[in-house]
Amino acid sequence: MLALRRRSNDSGCILDQKSTTCIKGILCIYVMLHNLGLDLPNGPIKHIVCENSGGVAVGLFFFLSAFGIVRAYQVRGNGYLTKLLFVHTPKLWVVAVVINAITYFKFMRGDFEPLDMWLRILNLDLFNGLNRINRHGWYIATIIAVYILFAAVYFICSKLKTKNKFLLAACIMAVIVVGFRLAAVITGYGRMYTREMPAFAIGCFYATFYDKINAFAIKHFKLGLILSVSVFALSFMLFEPVATYAAACIIIFVSQKYTYYSKATYFLGKISLGVYLFLHYSSLTLIFYLYQSEYLWVLLNAGFIIEVATIIYAVQFAGKYSLRRVKRILKK
Repeated sequence: MLALRRRSNDSGCILDQKSTTCIKGILCIYVMLHNLGLDLPNGPIKHIVCENSGGVAVGLFFFLSAFGIVRAYQVRGNGYLTKLLFVHTPKLWVVAVVINAITYFKFMRGDFEPLDMWLRILNLDLFNGLNRINRHGWYIATIIAVYILFAAVYFICSKLKTKNKFLLAACIMAVIVVGFRLAAVITGYGRMYTREMPAFAIGCFYATFYDKINAFAIKHFKLGLILSVSVFALSFMLFEPVATYAAACIIIFVSQKYTYYSKATYFLGKISLGVYLFLHYSSLTLIFYLYQSEYLWVLLNAGFIIEVATIIYAVQFAGKYSLRRVKRILKK
């Protein structure tokens, strides 16, 4: 499904937009199977798709997201921060709120007090003990918070009179995300929300030192890949965060000699957000199949999730296309 192709002179940048989208397509399927596995009894699927694997996949989402937005910011400047803050982030929040509302009014109506209900629906469960309607929705709240912090940090650093603006911003982001993680571990509050946040810092540093890291990776390709795979294998079941960071290194090393592209994975990458958001809703909708066959239940849920995510993507695409046409007409 994920087509690895040897890099050539016309392959474009290392880990370009197409490649990262394809990797996200594979990761979203893996996260989907992991989360569906959590709803199953202790059968074969649950044992195969173990808990640690989902955390690594989500961590790689953070890594790729950070890398992508820093690279975009390097090209487009503060105008990109405006779009990130006022277009991409609200879109994430609105879609999450709609799914929360549908889930609540279909399955949980009357279960909560009004204030508690609205905090849950509006994805503000930080203020009610982190009690989510969508139990897989922690990622959305976390990535929104990280995007807001990112926009603030990079905007402030852009106004400083120093040549090392990107490095300074990356360091500040690293301190923030690692600080949040440590605070969550120490206090026991918000551990899930901060679970893979440090991987975001790795993406920021990779984008900041893109050329230097790529030069190092191609020079030490074999040794670096062997070490990264070894660390990943040793830490996967022992300490998940290290496995995540090793997996990010594996992607960087492999990307020096290969590109990733197939139509299937590219499409899955495009709808990955919808796939992730509808995980919990599909489990509630199709729960009655659980007792007939766990394999049938997984297939039905997976098919339902991908279908709904495709519809969401189609609606968004149609909206963007219509908006472009309106702009062209107004310009004339």
